[in-house]
Amino acid sequence: MNALAVIFRLLSLFSLVGLATFVWLQWETEKAKKNAFLDEQVSNGYAILQSTKEAQWKDVGEKKSAFKEVFLDNQPVGINDENPLEIALDNLKTSENAILRGKDYRDKLDTLAMEFGPNTFLWNSETKVWEPNAATKPDGIAALRDPFSDLTKFPKEDVKRDDGTVVPAVPRENRLRTVLGMLYKSRNDLFGEIAGLRANIVERDLALRESQNLFNDMKEQKEEWEAKSNDFELKLQNTEADLAEEKKLRQDEKEAAEQQIMVLNNNIAGLEQQKVDMEKKHTAEIDGIKAEHGEKVSQLQREIGLAEKAGYQRGIDEMLAKQQGGAEALDPEKQEDANPFLDQGEGPPQLPDAAKEPTTELTQMTEYGIPSSIARIDSRSGMLMLPIGSERGMNQGEIFTLWKGKKEAARIKVQSTQKGYSIAYILPRFGEPNRLRPGDMVQIVPEKIPTL
Repeated sequence: MNALAVIFRLLSLFSLVGLATFVWLQWETEKAKKNAFLDEQVSNGYAILQSTKEAQWKDVGEKKSAFKEVFLDNQPVGINDENPLEIALDNLKTSENAILRGKDYRDKLDTLAMEFGPNTFLWNSETKVWEPNAATKPDGIAALRDPFSDLTKFPKEDVKRDDGTVVPAVPRENRLRTVLGMLYKSRNDLFGEIAGLRANIVERDLALRESQNLFNDMKEQKEEWEAKSNDFELKLQNTEADLAEEKKLRQDEKEAAEQQIMVLNNNIAGLEQQKVDMEKKHTAEIDGIKAEHGEKVSQLQREIGLAEKAGYQRGIDEMLAKQQGGAEALDPEKQEDANPFLDQGEGPPQLPDAAKEPTTELTQMTEYGIPSSIARIDSRSGMLMLPIGSERGMNQGEIFTLWKGKKEAARIKVQSTQKGYSIAYILPRFGEPNRLRPGDMVQIVPEKIPTL
């Protein structure tokens, strides 16, 4: 019995020692996990802060101080001069970019600024470190909020459901990694926003400097114009005096001109009245001339009619005498003596070959005549009109023979002539005037034989 009791006591002692050893090992494992996690976060924090680059951070601090000093100094800058604030900003941006755009910083930030969900890190018991799970990729940070706030979906410890499935846990370590990643990302974004604000400050400062330069220029111009205004006032006073004197002179000239205009208007009125009287007198004279000319034309028409009747009567008497016979009626020599207007040849006189002009139309009256046409003819009054006048040799009182073809059509005496036309009487007892029509082409030949 004693031996059995001793055995049980030894087994109990070994069980307690084994349990204590197991608990101690678990404690050491958890302690190692926590220490490794904390060491990892400390290392990550200093890596994000780039604390090893003391010289570069010192340079950034100096460039910030220089930027602030230039901004507070606010010295005026010319329009075409370099802006010292812009230069200070470029220097500061270059220093910050050497840190914030470095490869080690960007790689570290891209690795840490993530949402670390379930099973994204695994504990390596051999190396005693937390290692990323290659089978599970973390998601990028979408917003600065807790993505694992719903504990039903993302419990802090594994939860076994009634159906036997297990909801994987998002441990506190991953939650802390996620929130630290958000802080790192927010810090980086704030650096970018600060750089943007500095750029906006430089732009606004540039606009303010331009306004300041414009204000200074306007101030100088104002002083210059104020200095000139006194001279302008003196000149204005002198100019006003000159204008008053000039105005008086112009007023006197205006009054004199008005008097002269009045006299001229009176003269014009008198001349207008004289013009009206002269027009009335001229009209009366023209009417008198027209009436006198009409009377003369009527008288001439009556004389032509009487002469035509007498000529026709003499022709009838001669024809009757020829029909009755007799030596006198058949004697051509006596007939020629009795009628000096008989045809003296065949056709109108022709130009000799040596005397022909190079042109096809004669322009002046010659002894061989000139071609023309009948403009108008009145057989009742015994008058006709020709489209040629004094410019072609048709003179008042002259006698011409009109040849139509090879025959003498009529003999005329010019009653009146003007430039471009002439009016003539048709002499009786000659040719065949009744064959003439308006538009007929005739040869007008001057007659030298004494006529009636």
